[in-house]
Amino acid sequence: MRPASAQSVSFGKPTNGIGYLPSVDMAALYFLMAAVALAPMNYLRVDFVYFTLSDFFFVLAGFVMLATGQLPVKIFGPASGFWYSSFLFFTGGLTIGSLINGDPTELLTVFVQYFFSLIVLPILIGNRSFDQIVLLMKAFIIGMGIVVLFGIYAINFMEDPTHRFVSANGRMLSLVERANECALMLAMAIVFLLSLILQKQSSRIWGLIVLPILFYGVILTGSNSGLIVTIVGTVAIILSSGSPRHVVILIASTLIAVLVVLNFGELFLPEVFRERVLNAVLAGDISQAGTFSDRLFLLQEAFEVSRGTLLIGLGANQYSLASEQGIVVHSAYLLTLSEGGLISLLGMVGFILASIYLAWMAISVGRSPSVGALTIVAMLMYVVLLAGATTFYARFWNVPFVLAIALSVSRLPVLGPTNTLRRLS
Repeated sequence: MRPASAQSVSFGKPTNGIGYLPSVDMAALYFLMAAVALAPMNYLRVDFVYFTLSDFFFVLAGFVMLATGQLPVKIFGPASGFWYSSFLFFTGGLTIGSLINGDPTELLTVFVQYFFSLIVLPILIGNRSFDQIVLLMKAFIIGMGIVVLFGIYAINFMEDPTHRFVSANGRMLSLVERANECALMLAMAIVFLLSLILQKQSSRIWGLIVLPILFYGVILTGSNSGLIVTIVGTVAIILSSGSPRHVVILIASTLIAVLVVLNFGELFLPEVFRERVLNAVLAGDISQAGTFSDRLFLLQEAFEVSRGTLLIGLGANQYSLASEQGIVVHSAYLLTLSEGGLISLLGMVGFILASIYLAWMAISVGRSPSVGALTIVAMLMYVVLLAGATTFYARFWNVPFVLAIALSVSRLPVLGPTNTLRRLS
């Protein structure tokens, strides 16, 4: 039986690397497509433990791959060992802190969640062909499109939408249940779609239909951080992968958009966006942009807490007990440093360095600059996302990041059956 991994699909064959897969491999791929599309839909989960509908389909795909002996060990090619080591550092610091200062029961819960997100997901996704990763990226984009359409429905047609879908001040939460996180995932979907269009892996017509929906979703969230990341990611992917014509179009469309918004934005933009974003921009007052001052105070407190946790952290899920406010800081870096010490923080840095290395390999060895550029841009966006996150084991955080890394891995040369180097797609 031919495996569904990258090793089974040779570059240049007259096939998309998908259609000739055996039926059992196709079943695993379909399960993964469903899992990836559902990953942003955090609402679809059980109550007694963090297990989503997306996780269910990931587990189904895992069972199929396990039954056919296709679970790979080298999840990210030459960076696999470094990735595993980073995970050991990340969870090792949390383990030490939990055993000495914290609660081992909380450690078990957190460890299982991070193991699923940072080890199981790469095992299921990370060793697939270029065409299959592109297909999974499209599934993620479709999933985010559904999130926006459901959010529009909840805002405009639900008589009394639950605050799990729409916040008290009118921000779209949709199936993600979080406004900022929803906006940031939309930013990632926008960058994915733009990159696929520039690589000619997606039609421009699809872009003309889907991109406005995704951009409008960012506006409905009223998220300042989401808007900034969307703009920066869009500019970065076009500058790194586009032609001079694309750059000219970007500059022209940006100028037109800025002029229209500044002069006529109050006439057509949603109220939540005007109140949280546009008014702050027009007034030049960052204090009007959401809860910036409150988060800054929590960051200052986290700096103070982390001074005493450099060697041994507080333990998993213990930060809120040490905080005078009883609130978890919205910075995954400071939270990790506080709960797991420098050891765990080094593990986080290791994940980022692994992605940079694989992107560089895709550019220099795999001769795929556009693919490497997407991985780098996605990684930089992820770095920014974590700066405003708490824990990051939720699948909607990690699925797009793993996809971006896996895309670069799919372009690396490997040893084929005859021990000759060949590039795979």
